[in-house]
Amino acid sequence: MTTFTSVLNPGTKQASEILSSFYIMLGVAAFIFAIVTGLTAYAVIKFRRRKGQAPKQFNENVRLEVLWIAIPTLIVSGLFVVAVWVMWEVNPSILGKKPDLTVVAHQWWWELHYSPSGVTAANEIHLPVGQKLLIRFKSADVIHTFWVPSFGQKIDVIPGHPNHLWLTIEHPGLYLGRCNSFCGLGHAHMGIMVVAQSPEDFNAWLAHQQQPAPPPSTDQAKKGFQVFINKNCGICHMTGIGPDLMHVGSRETLAAGTLSNTPANMAKWLKDPQAIKMGVKMPNNGLTTDQITYLTAYLEGLK
Repeated sequence: MTTFTSVLNPGTKQASEILSSFYIMLGVAAFIFAIVTGLTAYAVIKFRRRKGQAPKQFNENVRLEVLWIAIPTLIVSGLFVVAVWVMWEVNPSILGKKPDLTVVAHQWWWELHYSPSGVTAANEIHLPVGQKLLIRFKSADVIHTFWVPSFGQKIDVIPGHPNHLWLTIEHPGLYLGRCNSFCGLGHAHMGIMVVAQSPEDFNAWLAHQQQPAPPPSTDQAKKGFQVFINKNCGICHMTGIGPDLMHVGSRETLAAGTLSNTPANMAKWLKDPQAIKMGVKMPNNGLTTDQITYLTAYLEGLK
């Protein structure tokens, strides 16, 4: 699977348009720089002061004054038209539009709500390729910033002020990003993973997410379910305080991209979350080695 991590490698129609406008403005700026530098060098050489001969002086050249006013005006006007066109293409009106996905930023993870289907997930965002999508952003606590470089835009996520982003992903693959506003002790471990899939694969993933995870089948997993109940884990993980765990075993990472999702890392996380992600709201529950083994088996089985 192709991984996209750079703003110079756009993965969406909107990011491509933003990058194209950047290249246009960069080209115009480089052309102006070359002209100004060339004329300055020409003037320094041709009109330098020679021994016994002063450079020719002149003033009130109306034609030249009109020229150096008209040319910058035309250049700035052209760049203004390009900027307005790109802004309109990238951020059209959202009036009357319902979001395809609502992303709620928490310290320090991402809560996901797929509006039409009612699916709730966490941290790993799945989206279809080739469809124009409206994503809504909300904050549950402090200011965050949603920043996936290959999407071309940073979206501030401010408490009480929902924000929006239009996306038309052009290439399937893995898009990586990060919260870009310092939001507390765990800020460095608030990663973003967007999995762009074909519409068929996305619909299959969505259908799978709509189904409940299979019940625990092994003795260890059954004991882990009892640990989950007895330690009141559901108080946070079933109320939005912590990430939804319905299909946590099928995710690629743990703790918003902090660890790869393996049984060993799951056990390490359950043993002492604060040692891995400072300031995280998940407490150290004082689990025994056996309890960690059972709970790991249960959670890894939630596919």
